[in-house]
Amino acid sequence: MVKIYGEAELDEKDYRDIGKHLRTSGIIIYPTETSYAIGANALDNSAVRQIYELKGRSARKPLPVLVKDLNMLVNIAGLSRREEDVISKFWPGPLTIIFNLKSKKPAENYLFTAGSNSVGARISPHPFAANLFKEIDFPLISTSANASGKENFSDFDELNEKFLSRLSDLNILAVNGGVLAGGSSTIIKFNKKDIEIIREGDNNIKKKLICSIKNKE
Repeated sequence: MVKIYGEAELDEKDYRDIGKHLRTSGIIIYPTETSYAIGANALDNSAVRQIYELKGRSARKPLPVLVKDLNMLVNIAGLSRREEDVISKFWPGPLTIIFNLKSKKPAENYLFTAGSNSVGARISPHPFAANLFKEIDFPLISTSANASGKENFSDFDELNEKFLSRLSDLNILAVNGGVLAGGSSTIIKFNKKDIEIIREGDNNIKKKLICSIKNKE
């Protein structure tokens, strides 16, 4: 069954319960600064497998994650000075950066990387994520709460009607954050000489990023 929490009514015990749920391979639906996301402990391959299955997503496609801070990020990824500079300007925020996995972290250890040697991560400015990370010490999967290839949901009532209603036989915790800003994060990757825009989100980050790079030069 799907248990629904109202975000405005969440207290410390609720966050502890959600954290416990995640530590036992549980799945959550939660609000972000853009749209609703599906989450699980990114280091728990059993939970990650459930997300691939319920979304109908190809296991060859990686899943992005949220991290609490840079300390959590460097446990799984290597950082360059260029990446750190952009992070300092745009995180927390709707900017996902594709990092190289840490050399001592084989890709096959992590189902969410889909066998690649990289990981897409960001720090979310949404208060739900900030409060949840007080209870968990692992990266959180943050993929859109929808069937793979379908529309993102920014309105919880619509999400509940069109997506959650199909998941009634699964043990999922969902957080109703009302109507969100919508859209998706911008995704970038640092190459040797430039920055590649993998996906341009519904925000002004691309323009700000270009300005930031020019000012740096």
